[in-house]
Amino acid sequence: MEQKKYFGFPRNVLILSIVSFLNDIGGETVKRTIPLYLANVLGVKTTIIGLIEGVGEAVPHLLQPIAGNITDRTQKRKPLIVAGQALRSSMLLLFFATSWPMVLLLRFLDRSGKGVTTAPRDALISISSRGHAGRAFGLNRALDNAGAVVGMLAATIIIAAVGRGAFMMSTGVFRSIVLLAAVPLVISLLLLVFFIRDVPVVHHHPRWVLHNQFGHKYYLFLFFSFLFALGNSSDAFLILKAQGAGLTLWQIFLLLAGYSLVSSLSGFPLANLSDRVGRKKLLVAGWFLYSLVYFLFAQANAIGLIVGLFFIYGLYYGCTEGAAKALVSDVVDQERQGMAYGVYNMVVGVTLLPASLLAGFLWQTFAPSVAFTFSAGTAFVAAIGLLVFL
Repeated sequence: MEQKKYFGFPRNVLILSIVSFLNDIGGETVKRTIPLYLANVLGVKTTIIGLIEGVGEAVPHLLQPIAGNITDRTQKRKPLIVAGQALRSSMLLLFFATSWPMVLLLRFLDRSGKGVTTAPRDALISISSRGHAGRAFGLNRALDNAGAVVGMLAATIIIAAVGRGAFMMSTGVFRSIVLLAAVPLVISLLLLVFFIRDVPVVHHHPRWVLHNQFGHKYYLFLFFSFLFALGNSSDAFLILKAQGAGLTLWQIFLLLAGYSLVSSLSGFPLANLSDRVGRKKLLVAGWFLYSLVYFLFAQANAIGLIVGLFFIYGLYYGCTEGAAKALVSDVVDQERQGMAYGVYNMVVGVTLLPASLLAGFLWQTFAPSVAFTFSAGTAFVAAIGLLVFL
């Protein structure tokens, strides 16, 4: 059944994009605040920060293929999306977190909610888009990043008011930012409950066997995405780099808002362009750009250069986020897309654990420049592989 369109987009695509916007107002802001809270308030070493970021981001992605397989078999995506969103509200308990193990647990629960939600959500967007997957995912990622812009600006105001422009994170500022996430999370849950509708497709009861299930193009893309992710450590290290260069808290959050704004403004037109010129060109360009940015981060000490690199880094997200999701839609049949997105998101997400652990180890044992150089080299090799073999 054809969905009614709003502003040229099917209702599911628009509502799920608005939910992404609301989630990032609070969720992304809290996520960016955690490494500063760990380092400045709790005195945690970068190796432990890498562990927390890696576990928090990676381990819950093991749920993605399970959620994707369930959603393919039942053709009911909404229940998992709603359940995952409810689980994400556990991040509000960070208000009471006073130790790094508690922060780790709550990060795990929040990301588990995202792990349950993402594959069914991506499949529902793909199926609802009716042949315009690049445009649909472009809107979703653009509003997602726009939410981060609003959240970072709000955090900047909180820091100015509560922290009085402090250089270091404090407990009061951190708790105020956690409270910022409460209202958007509740509104998101209500939107999903009352406005999302499942879109059934003909299916053949997908099995768990992965051999040849998704096609060789999918597996090639999966392999090079894994290779790229191996050097794509948590952005927490970029935040620590900015703080080490001398940026104050409010300047860091304003900078994060700026690069999220670049991601938001570039994400939709670039993903929409991928419907016409193909996904591979944008992905290769984005991965090469990532490699260049991280190579320059390794050398950068001047505040002006670091600020400029953050903005260019936002363009990398614009090139890749929507195009990567749409590529999966191109190469996998609709009845298998739930599990295909689940496996893709799991591989990329789980790889964040060794990537962040390795970056933390290289940072602490050798120097921050070594961690950034490793990421740049891995991204360069992955981009060459994608260009040549896919």
